Amino acid sequence: SITFDPDKNVFLVVYNSRIPLDDVIPSEFRQAGHREQQALPAMTNRQHLSLWLSSLAAMKTESGERPIVAIVGTFALGVDIIAAEENLQPLLTQFKDSLDIRGVYFLDNSTPTSKEMLNFRNYLAGLICKCVDNTTQETPLSFLKSEWAIRNCIRSPFLSVSEFSRLAEHVAGVHPSHVGSLLRYLHHHNVVRYFH
Repeated sequence: SITFDPDKNVFLVVYNSRIPLDDVIPSEFRQAGHREQQALPAMTNRQHLSLWLSSLAAMKTESGERPIVAIVGTFALGVDIIAAEENLQPLLTQFKDSLDIRGVYFLDNSTPTSKEMLNFRNYLAGLICKCVDNTTQETPLSFLKSEWAIRNCIRSPFLSVSEFSRLAEHVAGVHPSHVGSLLRYLHHHNVVRYFH
């Protein structure tokens, strides 16, 4: 048996984002898993996520804090990320009082050395550092959307601040007054190397 200490762990809840949340997980995916997964009845992706989140929500921490969770949607190439995040909102709302969900991250893990995997490694390292430092400040979802757009959509190594501001507002709804904070966040995570 495995014992988790929710005071010392960051839990990753991983799901296949290519399968719509309300679709039943195909049997070939269940058969590829552990024996326990194979024994589970057919369930939708949403039910599968809910099962894992419910299990984590049932954990108690000595400090009384909620378990820290990051949700990872894999195989995200070709997935409408904005729609996928919107579809997750009811689950995030359902568990907001029992789990400290620090973020939702989508990546294409078909190539282990892909840019998305490297970006996710940096994101995860930052998340763990925040948890170790007992930082409770959450990263706004709009900052994560902006980070995704910069890492995956921008081909030029240079952008003016006004171009960046327009992009962040268009892609993630970042208000121009928050662009400075967004730039500092992206600089901290090595997405933006220099800005002034």
